[in-house]
Amino acid sequence: MAACRTTKRKPCSMRGNKAVNVLNRFLWQIVTSVAALGWGMLLIAAFSDRISPLITVYPAYFGLFFPFILAFNLLFIPAWLVCKKWKQLVLTLVVLSLSWNAIHTYFSFHRKTDPLPEGCIKVLTYNVMRFEHMRKHTPDAPNPILQYVVEEDPDIVCFQEFGVVKQAKRGLVIADVLAALKRLPYYHIESGSFSHANYHFGLALFSKYPILSVRPLPIESEYNGSFVAEIDVRGKRVTLVNNHLESNKISDDERSDYYNLTREPNTRKLESFTHMMFQRLTPAYKLRAEQAGLIAEAIRESRNPYVVVCGDFNDTPISYARQKIKGDLLDAFVESGSGMGISFNRYRFLFRIDYIFHSQNIRSYN
Repeated sequence: MAACRTTKRKPCSMRGNKAVNVLNRFLWQIVTSVAALGWGMLLIAAFSDRISPLITVYPAYFGLFFPFILAFNLLFIPAWLVCKKWKQLVLTLVVLSLSWNAIHTYFSFHRKTDPLPEGCIKVLTYNVMRFEHMRKHTPDAPNPILQYVVEEDPDIVCFQEFGVVKQAKRGLVIADVLAALKRLPYYHIESGSFSHANYHFGLALFSKYPILSVRPLPIESEYNGSFVAEIDVRGKRVTLVNNHLESNKISDDERSDYYNLTREPNTRKLESFTHMMFQRLTPAYKLRAEQAGLIAEAIRESRNPYVVVCGDFNDTPISYARQKIKGDLLDAFVESGSGMGISFNRYRFLFRIDYIFHSQNIRSYN
């Protein structure tokens, strides 16, 4: 009689566990690969301000989306902790530490100093956009922008898009501004090429301290410009540079299209909007890089120990233009501000594009 032959088979549960383990490993490889892509994007974004758009413009777009790329990387940390993926956690923390300077530049946190030390001077920079279309300023119906400046009572104020009419019955005239800012008796108005016989448009500087000299920088632009002034502040000579860098020339209608996209996403419209933005931003990045070079050179040439740089740079905190102009100067907001410091907030475009830099022998507060 033939003997029975049996074959040993592994229990179904063991085979199932092996399949699950293989699937888990595969899924974690995908997740880690996606995270690695985020690491690379964050590093490119964090150091994009060191690369001139005149060489290649693509890193500038990583800098533009820096907060979103940062948020993408932060989302992985809870997953690494819960699932005890220590290697991935360490790599994420290393990338974040390498990007710390960019993070601190974008998000600053300081307590408010109150009271301020005696002897401080208050500096204001403001793109006034023609004072709300040159709205008249009267005691009964004050121009809201001009009234804000009056109430802030700065010692030095730098204006960009300073637009007033020279003579008019209804619009804001230069005499209205001079009367409102009578506590700032020293002033200089630098009219750009967009100005005409009865209309000032450009940059302006108002000060409680004597303005010793002013010279424009050779920035070729119809709407933008820059000048270097020398101010006597209590016997100390201060070099002040007022700037308005090239804008992206995005119209209100195009900004409105973006706002509508944030409310009702549409793939076709998003593609069209992205193409339009690329056409607008690319040449603007390159023009600002050229302008930033001229401004940085003027700062280096200053013989005064004290330097203050103000203006609307039309670029984000992680940008070549900002980094080039800042150089060895300190960013007042990074040194003493709190939050993101958003200075442009329209149609859900939320950016800090206005800056005050100062030499290291000056300390900023609030």
